[in-house]
Amino acid sequence: MSAHRSATLTLGALICAVGLSACGSILPKANPLEILQPQVSVAPDAAWPQADWQLAVSRPATNDMLDSPRLAVSPTPGRIEVYQGVAWDDTVPGVVQQATLAAFEDSGKLRAVGHQSSGTRADFILQLDLRDYQAVYRTPAGPPEIVLTISARLIDFSRSRVVASRVFRQTVPATAADVHAVAHAFDGALASVLHDLVGWTLDAGNQARAADKAVDRKR
Repeated sequence: MSAHRSATLTLGALICAVGLSACGSILPKANPLEILQPQVSVAPDAAWPQADWQLAVSRPATNDMLDSPRLAVSPTPGRIEVYQGVAWDDTVPGVVQQATLAAFEDSGKLRAVGHQSSGTRADFILQLDLRDYQAVYRTPAGPPEIVLTISARLIDFSRSRVVASRVFRQTVPATAADVHAVAHAFDGALASVLHDLVGWTLDAGNQARAADKAVDRKR
């Protein structure tokens, strides 16, 4: 997995860019914000089945803390904060949705896959609920581990029914406590879950299609 690509922005620079030339004398200096690009790579698995249907992936639902670009951290049980000075290049649900789409596209197993809002004529919709995606310190000295929990439901679009559901959980320890090592662990946890999610979705969709065809033949 390659290193994170990042850019540094400041609030002052952003405001100056829209024409407030005197902002340096008016606004206090802002701390630089490093923007991280997730590097999530899911290698296609030869064991995944081929599918002859199309899939739409929803934007994951989540809580207010995770619905932001910031990297969440739990330094002590019951306490959630964010890492200072860094953020993803999208909201966390956006990061998860884009990585999910890329994993299915790279698999080469589907006729088509797209955002649910893109107008893709989907046979199935994959609904995701992002329950956990944060660094958790088990001991004060660290380093932390990433805890990721995603609940998935596969919905037959034409029949408006859930054909399969599953909860995916993964923990990945960071190699160090610095934020770049933690970000790398975030990527690893998501890649691991997506590997399992892609295989499960393909299997569940194929099984649902086969069951429907068997019913149709009996009519």
